[in-house]
Amino acid sequence: MATNPLSTPPICSGDLEGLGRVYSSTGALVLFSGEELLATQDGCDLHASESWRSFFAKTLFPAMPGKVTGKLYLTDRRLVLIRDVDVWKEVKPLLTPLGLPTAAQKEARLKDLKSRGARQYCEIQQQSVTLSRSREKRSMLFLYLTTTSQRRYRVIIYVEAADTSLFPAIRARFAR
Repeated sequence: MATNPLSTPPICSGDLEGLGRVYSSTGALVLFSGEELLATQDGCDLHASESWRSFFAKTLFPAMPGKVTGKLYLTDRRLVLIRDVDVWKEVKPLLTPLGLPTAAQKEARLKDLKSRGARQYCEIQQQSVTLSRSREKRSMLFLYLTTTSQRRYRVIIYVEAADTSLFPAIRARFAR
């Protein structure tokens, strides 16, 4: 099922709503008709925000602390990160005396999602954004993206391995 990429925001994220559209029940990427898979990388994570600023920027997709366990897919149309729902990583920061009710509610919701086969995903449509600049720092790639309507997004890709051969391919796909 293909959707019009111009009618959706350039960066989409979610969990259960991507099942069958972005990822399969096994966690593999679902390709659109005619879409070509260019590269994959295990041990990745991604942080996307709605501004180039570091402070007070709206987070669209947060990176999880600790060991990175997501899988990054680069196609000829989009960049997609898919990772399993890790209940402990999401609930742990809320375990304070004032945060216990919120933590319990979030834990119940995440366990329900996980039991239904949900995974977390972040999808970036390449034709909707252009690469304004990028920089690389050890095992991180910073992408500063701009839309035609001058909206700005910052995407940080974290890779566990020291081999960052995927970074030039990502940069080449977003640069026009």
